Amino acid sequence: MDPIQSTEFRKNLLIVIIAAAALSLAAAYATYRYYHANVENDLSMFLKSTSKIERGFIENFPLYEDYATPLMERKLRTYLFPAHMAAAAKYGIAPVDQEKGIAELVRSGRLINLESGADAPYYFYNVRKEFRVLTLEAAAGLRAVADRFYRNISLKAKLPRVKIAVSSALRPVSYQKGLRELNQNATIVSTHSYGISFDIFYDDYFVALPEPACSNRISKALLARLRTRMGFLLGDALRSQFRSVLMETLIQLQDEGALYAILESRQRCFHVTILHDGRQTPRPGE
Repeated sequence: MDPIQSTEFRKNLLIVIIAAAALSLAAAYATYRYYHANVENDLSMFLKSTSKIERGFIENFPLYEDYATPLMERKLRTYLFPAHMAAAAKYGIAPVDQEKGIAELVRSGRLINLESGADAPYYFYNVRKEFRVLTLEAAAGLRAVADRFYRNISLKAKLPRVKIAVSSALRPVSYQKGLRELNQNATIVSTHSYGISFDIFYDDYFVALPEPACSNRISKALLARLRTRMGFLLGDALRSQFRSVLMETLIQLQDEGALYAILESRQRCFHVTILHDGRQTPRPGE
């Protein structure tokens, strides 16, 4: 190839390279515009749907401050520590003394691991994994509370599932003694050690938002993370409404003889002890 041909070849090659680069940039820009428009649309539709769900809860359920009456709160302080201890002694297992004994109790079937994950109707709020156990009857009682809670929501409006927050389940005696050192209001002997009681934190909830429609994998990845985050944010924003439903639920089940519940102001929870022989709830002192 003579010098002239070589120069011409390099020019043509450069033109081809520039053209290819331009085409690549144009394609990349078109792809960007496509995904940008579709992701933006998917996000907009998801936020509109979430806002509609939020309005549904606000319009159908009262704030706790407007709903709760002194009589209702007294109902959830009718059966106090002595009644719960008597129920624990009757229906629970022998108090679990040490954490190391939990695994054997699970293996023997005297305690069972509680449900967890996306399909569970509740989630754990600061509960160690090894303490997420209860007796079979108490685990069924927890499920019954969560299911009744959502049923009470569903009776008023067609809305997504709302999960309650379990802030305590089994607590060995040794663990309870440690709490006593940190909090003088904590009792050394607790019904939590019998595997028959649990606490529901009434200031935290999770709204299981429906899976959003996604036009591409970028939207799917983005909205999967946003969906979870928005579920907790809605739970926080609507916690006063959900607390009203939770109070209604616990009063119903206590009146039916399924459980005892205590409204605990300092710990911001409902302490629940499950009664599982089907008897009617007795009056205090009976």
